[in-house]
Amino acid sequence: MTRKRKAMDKLNGFDSREAMWEIIRVSPRFTVRELEQQVKLEISTVRDYINGLCAAGYLEKDGSKPSGTPGSLGATATAFKMIKDAGVDAPRVRKDGTRVTQGQGHINMWRTMRMIGNFTAKELAINASTPDCIVKETAAADYVKHLCFAGYLRKKDSRYMFIKSSYTGPKPPMIQRVKRVWDQNLKKVMWREDVEVNND
Repeated sequence: MTRKRKAMDKLNGFDSREAMWEIIRVSPRFTVRELEQQVKLEISTVRDYINGLCAAGYLEKDGSKPSGTPGSLGATATAFKMIKDAGVDAPRVRKDGTRVTQGQGHINMWRTMRMIGNFTAKELAINASTPDCIVKETAAADYVKHLCFAGYLRKKDSRYMFIKSSYTGPKPPMIQRVKRVWDQNLKKVMWREDVEVNND
């Protein structure tokens, strides 16, 4: 079980953060151990994320509460509470509170193309850019090219249209180094350069 948890933590940070954040938002007061027991992740992963959320100003320590750990009668553990709700999207922070920016461009583009529906690569880059994440037109052009291959978009002349039925969830499709498009929501290869993939 430990090996399985470690693999999930390292390979699927998006899911790990989302799982923890969903519980934190509905838990008025909790400990590291209580959160770990609910999400079934490595306790070090849970502790690092809580430390990061505290450092970034989303959580704060809130005294202590009974630990509930077998054999620790009378023992207490540090409790935490939320002081800033960022909404349904889990904050992407490191354990020192700094923001994780890797992959943010794809997250922004995936969200933006669904919202605007019809666009050029340049328009997508402009609309998906934020003060802390500038999306270059070349990056947008490469991303939409691969999403066309995988069936998420249709292209006509220089414009792209988002296919609504192709929306599989909030996690953006990944363009992997092995030249394939991986859908993080379906956990499925949607296109591969040297193999024709059946998406039915």
